[in-house]
Amino acid sequence: MNIPAQNCTPPEDIQPDTPPTPTDVTRLNTTIKGLQSELSQDLSALNDEIGGFRRHSDDHFTKFRSQIQDQHHTVYRRLTDLALVVERLAKKLDA
Repeated sequence: MNIPAQNCTPPEDIQPDTPPTPTDVTRLNTTIKGLQSELSQDLSALNDEIGGFRRHSDDHFTKFRSQIQDQHHTVYRRLTDLALVVERLAKKLDA
């Protein structure tokens, strides 16, 4: 897998045609470690945000499911009552 390096520019003071000096290597290693630390912190924060989103959406889903079940039971009871009324009316019409 090849990930394109977007928004990445080489350090201005290092020429690609010349070999890097030990100072350049040390500076680049420090920069890389700083970027790794920053990325680790960003991923940790993202993980926390995703966890919070999951909990929040789970709470909403649970409430929504409960409301839907309550509405289903209410409609079912009303339809059952309506069926009984229709049966009684039908018996009165037959009599």
